[in-house]
Amino acid sequence: MNFIINKYPVKILLILLLATFAASGLKAQHHEYDIVIWLGKIGKLHISQEQQDSLITIETNSEVKIPFYKINWITTVKLEEDGKYLESHYRQLLNGKRREFTEIKPFNDSLMQVVDDQGRASQIQIRTPFYVSKLYFEEPVGEEYIFSERFAKPLKLVKKGEGHYRLLLPDDNYIDYFYENGFCKMAEAINGHKTVKLVYVENVKNN
Repeated sequence: MNFIINKYPVKILLILLLATFAASGLKAQHHEYDIVIWLGKIGKLHISQEQQDSLITIETNSEVKIPFYKINWITTVKLEEDGKYLESHYRQLLNGKRREFTEIKPFNDSLMQVVDDQGRASQIQIRTPFYVSKLYFEEPVGEEYIFSERFAKPLKLVKKGEGHYRLLLPDDNYIDYFYENGFCKMAEAINGHKTVKLVYVENVKNN
């Protein structure tokens, strides 16, 4: 027996809702990665990509918990389907308080304005259609530079082998990305003598 809401069966309402989402062109993916150091798991990266018609929104939230501290690195990026950069917001939080901040928004038809955590503004051009947030959803085949939402500039990408790419960071550190069938299964960040791994968690539901 179906429960009745305003004389309509729940099944019918569900069908109508699904039809509405399908008609709107909404597509969503969600991935999770365990953040691991030599001591074991210390946090998790949540990353989602939603497409509403031609607008793509990518959100990432890395959360690390260690004694007395909780650190979050949060990025939101909005793109057109053709790769055009619309805007982004990056922030780092320590125990809920902001430590770093980068905002990128349109300045005019050809330039983007960058505002940092000191309130300083500058204008840049974004020439590469591939961004750091996209690395978790798409293998950067043939790309030489990846635009960083955090550093607000392109970073050099080096192919190290089949499905293996190295992103060179401004501080002489780097991140290695490993792909299987075009999908990022693991990332390994090298910071001095420290290594942090992001390991894909299987069986996360996607729409």
